[in-house]
Amino acid sequence: MLFNSLEFLLLFMPVVLIVALQLQGKWLTGWICITSIVFYAYAGHTWFLLPMILSATLDFWVGNKIFTAITPAKKRFFLILSLVANLSLLGYFKYSGLILQSLSQLLDVIDINHSSHIFEAWKVILPAGISFYTFQTISYTMDVYRGHGKKEKDYFAYFAFVSFFPHLVAGPLTRHNQLIPQIKRIALEGINPRWREGIFLFVAGLAKKILIADRIANIIDPIIDNMMFCGFFEAWLAVIGYAMQIYFDFSGYTDMAIGLGRLMNIELPKNFNSPYKALSPSDFWKRWHITLSMWLRDYLYIPLGGNQCSAKRQRINLMLTMMLGGLWHGASWNFLLWGIYHGVLLVIYHYNKRQWDALSENIQIGITFIFICFGWVFFRAGTFELALYWFKALLMFNGVLGDWLLLTPQLLFMVLLAMWIVFTRKNTADIQWKELTMYQSAGLGVVAAVCVLLMNYSSRFLYFQF
Repeated sequence: MLFNSLEFLLLFMPVVLIVALQLQGKWLTGWICITSIVFYAYAGHTWFLLPMILSATLDFWVGNKIFTAITPAKKRFFLILSLVANLSLLGYFKYSGLILQSLSQLLDVIDINHSSHIFEAWKVILPAGISFYTFQTISYTMDVYRGHGKKEKDYFAYFAFVSFFPHLVAGPLTRHNQLIPQIKRIALEGINPRWREGIFLFVAGLAKKILIADRIANIIDPIIDNMMFCGFFEAWLAVIGYAMQIYFDFSGYTDMAIGLGRLMNIELPKNFNSPYKALSPSDFWKRWHITLSMWLRDYLYIPLGGNQCSAKRQRINLMLTMMLGGLWHGASWNFLLWGIYHGVLLVIYHYNKRQWDALSENIQIGITFIFICFGWVFFRAGTFELALYWFKALLMFNGVLGDWLLLTPQLLFMVLLAMWIVFTRKNTADIQWKELTMYQSAGLGVVAAVCVLLMNYSSRFLYFQF
C-alpha cells in the first residue's frame, strides 16, 4: 500500500482516523500498532513483518538489559548483541546479493564457471523500509547504553514508535525520545487532529510526487536509457531533471508523512530545508535528508572521533561516514562511489573553506548545485558503464547535441518549472497556514482532484527501495 494510492486515500486513512478519534489510552496505542502492521503487510510481502517485529522486540529487550546491567562489560555485551543482530539482518537482506554477485564475477574471471552459477541463482527480496527501522532500533539501544535516555517500559508504545506507518517505509528517521512521549500524550488526551496543516502538507506532498516528480521521470527516463547517444545539452537536462525528480519525490513523501502525523497530532521531524540552495557541500548535508545526516553524525561520525581529532583523522572520519552513508542507500558499487564522491567533496571543502567562503553566495549556490548534480549520476545510473557514458556527455566528449529527438518542450518546461519552485519558493513545511482563504481551499481541492485522477499512473516512491 502506497500513500499515492486510492486504497490508502479513500479506505485506509479514513478508517484509521475515524476509529482513532473514538479511542484513548492503551486502546489508541494498540490501534496505531495494528494499523501500522496492516499498512506494512500491504506495502510488500506479509513475511516482511517478521524481521521488523524481530528487530523491534530484540532491541526492546536489549534496552532493558542494558539499563539494568550492573557492570560496563555487561552493558557493552548487550549493545554488541543488538548491533550484530540488527546489522546481520540488514546485511543478509540488503547486501548478500551484492556480495554474491561480486563473488560470481570474480569466479568467472578465474574460470570457475560452475560455482558462479550457484551464486547467481541466490536471490534475496529486500523488505521495504528495513534500512529505516533498523537505524531507529539501533539508535534506541545506543541511547540507552550512553545514558541519553531511560529504557522504555511500555512495549506497545515502543513498537508504535518503530512501526508508526507514516514514517515506517521511508522516514523521516525519528528517535525514541522524539516520538514515544508524543504517542503517550495522544494516548492520554486523544489525537485531536491538526486538520488544516495535515491536509495541506499531505496534498502538497502528493502534488510534488504526481504532478512534478512522476512527470519529469516519464520524460527523462528515455534520455538516460539512451545516454550513449546523447550530447552535452541532453545530458545536463537529464541530470538536472533527475535532481529535481528525486527532490520532489522524496520531499513529497516526507511532506505526506509529516502531514499524516499531524492528522494524528504527532510532530515528525523536518527532513528537508531547501537543499539546492546550499552554500557548500557541508551545508547541503544539513539540508538534505536531515534526519539521516544527524543519525550518521551522532552514531557514526562522532563515535569515530568526529572533528575532535587531527585534521588527517577528521578527513578519514568524513570519508568513512559518507562511504557507509552511500552503502546505506543501496547494495551497489554505484552507491558506494556516490558516498565516496560526497566524502571527497566534503574533504576538499573543509581544506579550502576560507577561499570558498570568500565567494559570493550566488556563486557558492551555483557551484554547489553543479557538484551535487554530478553526484546524482552515480545515484541514478544502474551500472558503472551507464555512469561513464553520462559523464562523457556532461563533459562534452559526445558533442553539444546528440539525439535531439529526445528533447521535448515538456522536458524544458518541467525542468524550468521545478527549478523555479526549488530556487524561489519556500519549503512546504515552512508555510504557516493559520487560515485557508476560500480561494486557497478551492485551489487545494482542485490540486487534490487532479492528483486523484492521475493516481493510477503514479509510480512507487524512489526511497522505498532503501
